[in-house]
Amino acid sequence: MIEPKDITIDDKKIFDTYYEMKQYRTAEYSFADLFMWRKSFQIQYAIVDDFLCVFCQYEKEEPYVLMPVGKGDLCIVLKKLITYFEKEGNRLIIEGLTIEMKNEIENIFPNQFTFEEKREYFEYIYKSTDLITLKGKKFHAKRNHINKFKASNKYIYEPLDKKNVQECKVAALEWYENRNCNDDKSLEEEKEAIMEALDHFERLKLKGGLLIVNSKIIAFTLGELHTKDMALIHVEKADIEIQGAYPMINQLFCEREWRHVNYINREEDMGIPGLRKAKMSYRPVQLIEKYNAYRR
Repeated sequence: MIEPKDITIDDKKIFDTYYEMKQYRTAEYSFADLFMWRKSFQIQYAIVDDFLCVFCQYEKEEPYVLMPVGKGDLCIVLKKLITYFEKEGNRLIIEGLTIEMKNEIENIFPNQFTFEEKREYFEYIYKSTDLITLKGKKFHAKRNHINKFKASNKYIYEPLDKKNVQECKVAALEWYENRNCNDDKSLEEEKEAIMEALDHFERLKLKGGLLIVNSKIIAFTLGELHTKDMALIHVEKADIEIQGAYPMINQLFCEREWRHVNYINREEDMGIPGLRKAKMSYRPVQLIEKYNAYRR
């Protein structure tokens, strides 16, 4: 019998054990990401035949599961998930599939699932050297923004640690207060997710960076080592009134914390035009395609 249960911070070791088996490159396979958003997406998990299965449901939308992770017979696990969802009165939906996962499901269950491409959830992958050096004509505008920032501001970069995490929380709350997040549900949920990350910063093994001007935090960012050769950036916020603050915190964080990895995943654009334009402007070397699978 499948009995999903809520995620707690103490479950990190369980998730890490399973995620080390596959080293998936997308954000869904980060315990920190799931933990941050667990309340908004009602995230739960269950171990089914030694496969980790993560269950999600946003508000009153249809519930879904992520691709099971483990060693053994995936076919048996998927059959059990189909039965579980049907008993709950739902069809099985598997979200966040890469093209490789999609093909694996199609091979196991030919013509039994409908697949939908989800462009808004494609993840943006960059070479770390590109984000650090910003070399070449394609990054001319980024270098200009950073040079203007440096010319206009005396700044300090600090790595996030237990000594300044409280200051970062204050800066984050101020960022959302200035945007009236109480009137925007998505911003309110994002604020809650960031507070969860900062409250459990050390146990989640996150890294972060602060950009400080005139003793005030004007930008902050959070990320983690996701696979052996890739960092995952969960959060990046800056004062938009200060020109160059966003590219500055991005460049400094990558330079100080992620020089040793080959790639950096800056997650999806959620279909927001401005965010898509910003992510494309950094010239990704890959967009990881994402699909949803719906049981017919």
